Amino acid sequence: MNKSGNPEAMRSIELFAGCGGLALGMHRAGWDGLFAVERDPMAFATLAANLIDEKAPYRAFHNWPSWVPRQGTDLIELLQDEVFCGHLRGLRGTVDLIAGGPPCQGFSVGGKRDGEDDRNSLVYRMLDFVELVQPRAVLIENVEGMARRFVSKPGSAGISVAEDAIAKLEDLGYIASYHLINSADFGVPQARKRVAIIGVLAAGMTRQALHDLTARAIERGAKAVRVEHGLPEDGFISVKDAIDDLSGSRLVETPDSPRFKSGTYAAPKSAYAKLMREGVAEGAIPDSHRMTVHGEGVSALYELAHRTQAPGRLSKEFLLANGTKKDKKVLLDSSAVVATITTHPDEYIHYKHPRNITVREMARLQSFPDLFTFHGRYTINGPRRRFDVARCSQVGNAVPPLMGEGLGRAVIELLGEIDVLKAKPKTDPRAKVDA
Repeated sequence: MNKSGNPEAMRSIELFAGCGGLALGMHRAGWDGLFAVERDPMAFATLAANLIDEKAPYRAFHNWPSWVPRQGTDLIELLQDEVFCGHLRGLRGTVDLIAGGPPCQGFSVGGKRDGEDDRNSLVYRMLDFVELVQPRAVLIENVEGMARRFVSKPGSAGISVAEDAIAKLEDLGYIASYHLINSADFGVPQARKRVAIIGVLAAGMTRQALHDLTARAIERGAKAVRVEHGLPEDGFISVKDAIDDLSGSRLVETPDSPRFKSGTYAAPKSAYAKLMREGVAEGAIPDSHRMTVHGEGVSALYELAHRTQAPGRLSKEFLLANGTKKDKKVLLDSSAVVATITTHPDEYIHYKHPRNITVREMARLQSFPDLFTFHGRYTINGPRRRFDVARCSQVGNAVPPLMGEGLGRAVIELLGEIDVLKAKPKTDPRAKVDA
């Protein structure tokens, strides 16, 4: 189906691309990106610098159409442009996959979980896009809460958003199912539980049959990522494995923030750290490794936590007794995976030093390689957080690239298996894939 310059690769489009975590993973899985849509200018600047520009270190989009803006652009506005929609219809038969992770705040069990959050509707705008292009496959990645019904909340419904999206995909001719996945299974040092909806156009089988094929493909994709990158095939990657080489004691001026200090690299010891460091010049200063300047009260709190508290989430009683109103602070456990990385670096206290983790350390815990640079402001506070995506939010909102790579491999395998099943003679009993 691919009509790009590379006949070996299948072609994909990404929506709600953010800073490029999923796009990087898909690229490494072998997908040929056509274009990507991302609303926020800061996130798009990061996406472009790493994956779109001619000199991007992970260039994934080589045939970007002239009619698609190369800047932050709102998907809803694009879908209201009839000329743009006409171009999308013209892509039918040339696109193998549309992938994306619509904003998840309304679904998240870690937030207000508001059924009337206007961001909940963006998954349906993604389906509008799918209807216009009619790709062979669809991948929707989102928080675990997408698969839970809203109960006793605004906008409560009898089925989950994931189930509703699957039903609407089936109205468009797809067979789809959802899968609960954990980023730690893909070699990410983080227990990030997510939902992956995967649908295939005219799959020629029941939802259950597709579900079973997809589940096996995801499991194999996760293992293949570990093997491909020299990571342990079993077990998990710990926080120490991930960021210990970033915790050197020598400090230098941060290149893009002269009033702040950055840590310098120590020798990488784990296979994971060596993977993240690939291509980084000897003596380089880690990108986005700017350290927060803490006041005396915060520094004292963190030092006390190091001396007296067990690793993990600090109790509200401890935090209140020591002068902070923030109800979430996590003292990282060096020997375990971290729980889901959010967009707030001040929620995480380094296991070795009395400070917040940096954007680069967040990125390591998300499996972004060190050559992947982040752009825009480091942090944004207040109401603008809902509209602007600073570096910390870009990282926290991203799909972990290693997980994205595993999902990309899984979709390629799934489509290949479906092709084989469809090609079998009808007299062959194994061709009855809808049983």
